[in-house]
This record gives sequence, C-alpha cells and structure tokens, in this order.
Amino acid sequence: MGIVNVQGQCRLCLKQCELEHSHIVPSFVFRWLKEASGPGFLRFGQTPNRRSQDGYKEYWLCPECEDLFSRWETEFANNVFHPLTSGKATRFRYQKWLLKFAVSLSWRALLYMREAGGLQHFPTALQQEAESALYRWSEFLLGRQPYPGKYEQHMLPLDVLVEHTMSDMSPNINRYILHSVQIDAACSDQEAFVYIKLPYVLLVGFINIHHPREWEGAKVHVRQGLLGSSQYSLPRNFFGYIMERARRMKEIQETISDNQQEKISKSFTKNIDRLPESETFKAMHADVTLFGSEAFSKSRNS
Repeated sequence: MGIVNVQGQCRLCLKQCELEHSHIVPSFVFRWLKEASGPGFLRFGQTPNRRSQDGYKEYWLCPECEDLFSRWETEFANNVFHPLTSGKATRFRYQKWLLKFAVSLSWRALLYMREAGGLQHFPTALQQEAESALYRWSEFLLGRQPYPGKYEQHMLPLDVLVEHTMSDMSPNINRYILHSVQIDAACSDQEAFVYIKLPYVLLVGFINIHHPREWEGAKVHVRQGLLGSSQYSLPRNFFGYIMERARRMKEIQETISDNQQEKISKSFTKNIDRLPESETFKAMHADVTLFGSEAFSKSRNS
C-alpha cells in the first residue's frame, strides 16, 4: 500500500495541515501484547474472528501534537508500563508527564467514543458535560490550562489476583487484568466517566462525578506523586462495572468461530516453546489456580 496523505484539521490544536495516522491507544501497548502472547496476533472487541497486527488508528493529529503525545507515552512506557509488566516494580514516582499522558489517553478515548456514536446513551446534560471535558482536557494538553479541573484522572496499577471474596467474580478476571485493552464511556443518570483498560493498568477520566472522595488513593496529581498506593477506596458499584466488562470480554471471545479456534490452536502449537513464558499462559494459569475448571466454562447465556 502506498503512502496516504490526509489533509484536515488537527482535532487538538485545530490547525489545518497534513494529519498523522494516530493510535487511539498507544502503539507500545500493542507491541507488548504481540510479544507477550503465545501466537503473536491480536484480536479486538466486536471482531474476535479477525486477527490484527495493530490497534485502532485515526487521522486526528498534526505532527506537532503527535510529537507531544509521543513524548508523554515514552515517559509512561519507560517509567511505568514496562517496569510494571516485567515485575520489576509496583510503585512509581512520577512527574508532570503522567497527568499529561493520562489526560491525552482520556481525551483520545472520549473523542473516539463520541465520533463512533458511543455517547448516545448519555443523557443530554452528560453529553454536554462530555464536551466540556474534551475542551478542558485539550486546553490542558496544549498548556493553556494548568490542570484539568474537575475532570480528574485516576490510575491504578494492577497485578495477578490471587484471592477474592466477591460472589460474582468473573472467572477470566486475570486474563482481563493482564492481557486486555478496552475503552468505554459509562454513565448513570447523573454521573459519567471514560474508562481505559490497558494490560496491568486501569485509567478512569472523570466526566461528571458527584462524590470524588469515594475515589481515594488513585488520583494522578499535576506536578508529582506516587503511583501504586497500597490503599485504594473506590465506589462499590465500580467493581461491579469492572466485572461486567470482564464477563463481556469472555462472552465475545466465546463467539470465535470453530475455524478461527482451529487457527488459534495451530498458532499455539507452532509457538509451543514460547507459551510457558508468555503473558497469555501466565494469565490463564492464574485463572485456573483461582477458579479451577470454571476458568474455561461457557457463559450461561452463550
């Protein structure tokens, strides 16, 4: 395929120029997923029967804004993501770059959801609040505002779940925690947030939250801080939301056709020497340890 030149308006700075083909979720995440999997292929969301080599992209940003995002992504990848996924650290000192990275990711995810029609379930007032969040985040990213205001960012480093007391824990929870990428925009009647799930990392960008004090220990601060506090306080219904996301991922994966299942099996067999050291195997083993045969049982409504 030849080079594609797309002219348009940068979604961030609004400059008319030739646009970059920008990732919604940073490319380093998908490079890690490919390297960490046994077969070395990716499958996404509503199209589990299609193998992919990369994440979603859009012609959104000018070269200057793309470079801004790239610098913050590099800081996050080098100082948080790779040390976390390799097991070298669980707590991380950060500087201004972490909030910039978090806001850039929430901005991209919310913009993607809006343009894909993913905010239609939002009440009118929350759709307007989402527009305000996008604007404030863009002003912060461009250096025109010193902080994101009430549109806070909350980030949690994650790891293998070895025990739990929840009665409705999804039996694929470790595969979801360690080896999934997902974005969503969720709301109730009066509250809303953008949700970004990366391998080992969860990010929540506030759109409208009435009781922010229910979210303690995970807020990303403007100048510096410590990521990976040992004490978190999150709304009880948020855990139910996470379980629903994990169960939904399981249901989607169960729709993979027999033909694709055969291809997956052949890929695993071809890469059998890599499998025991892969993140895929680690996540499966953790779920089997926690749930036994239930880890691979079919969903009741499948």
